[in-house]
Amino acid sequence: MSFQLVKIHATESTNDELKSRFRESELPQLTTLHTDHQIAGKGQMGAKWVSEPFKNLTFSILITDLLQGLTDFEINKFVTVTVVEWLRQKLQIQAVIKWPNDILSVNHKLGGILIENIYQQSERQATIIGIGLNINQTEFIDLPKAISISQITGKTWSLDELLISFMTFFENRLTRPQDSIERYESLLFKLGRKTQFKMEAQTFEATVLGVDTDGKLRLLVEGKEQTFDLKEVSWIY
Repeated sequence: MSFQLVKIHATESTNDELKSRFRESELPQLTTLHTDHQIAGKGQMGAKWVSEPFKNLTFSILITDLLQGLTDFEINKFVTVTVVEWLRQKLQIQAVIKWPNDILSVNHKLGGILIENIYQQSERQATIIGIGLNINQTEFIDLPKAISISQITGKTWSLDELLISFMTFFENRLTRPQDSIERYESLLFKLGRKTQFKMEAQTFEATVLGVDTDGKLRLLVEGKEQTFDLKEVSWIY
């Protein structure tokens, strides 16, 4: 086991804490910082990740050179596929990827991913992979689309055992990241199906075709293929 687990009782954000520690001193590759209570977790585009203390997995992984040569979007593909396939293979949970960085099961949000890079003189020095997974939480106030592994399976899980299981799976997948990347589109939410989207104040129906090499969502809108980035369109589901 080459990954190193570092547990802290509480922090504003595991991503921010791990970035700070990396800048202050050298940390081993695959240092994984996790916490019982993430006070101000972050999501995509400044959104907040709300997690009940002592009930869920909130952790961040440090990668320095293991993903060299991959684009930012290829790293996103690798991480999201790895999370989904761990849920499917180890916990028998039928999870899917909701572009760009959410993990769903039974049409509800089970987890989220936030990947941030540290640059030095325009070169990527390290990647911080933040992962939040709803594990034993059973009440989600004002979050009607959230769900937890406990709600899906009907049992309570050991957070420490799940984290070790995931990190073992993750480390194994790092040996051949391209294999995971190639399976990305097959695991996309609503692939090949019509669904509703919102753009500014307008809603529209489109068929999900996939994602292009730049990470933009490919949709078939009124018979024409169009691409959208994460700032342009949101899901209605």
